[in-house]
Amino acid sequence: MIYGLEVLDTKGVQTLGMEDFTIQRLAMMTIPASRRYGSGSRRDYITMDVEGYDASTCFVSITPKAYSPYPQGMGQAYWGCVPTYVDLGGTKIGIITYSNAYETDFEGKWVYTWAEEMVESVIEVVRVI
Repeated sequence: MIYGLEVLDTKGVQTLGMEDFTIQRLAMMTIPASRRYGSGSRRDYITMDVEGYDASTCFVSITPKAYSPYPQGMGQAYWGCVPTYVDLGGTKIGIITYSNAYETDFEGKWVYTWAEEMVESVIEVVRVI
């Protein structure tokens, strides 16, 4: 049994296979679970400076290690989220662990709030050459 990628043309001749490229993990980081809230708007991120990272040849994989940062059961209304990332240029990426919202408060006024409900996740930066 063979695993991987294989592309054949209309005549059945292989035109692309696993021997045509290499996948190399450049960096890995685990983001711990967190559950916090606040008022205002956030714009911060966790910076990863990865030697060899280039957005044109690399990708970022984010995999949850669990699906909730807290015990689930009756009465638990919220499930956790996974972080996202942003390319900061050069060899840097930013890991974002929160979301911003614009909602009404108890007096009916519109206010900015943020929520961080992250599950423990593994961030991997991979280069394909």
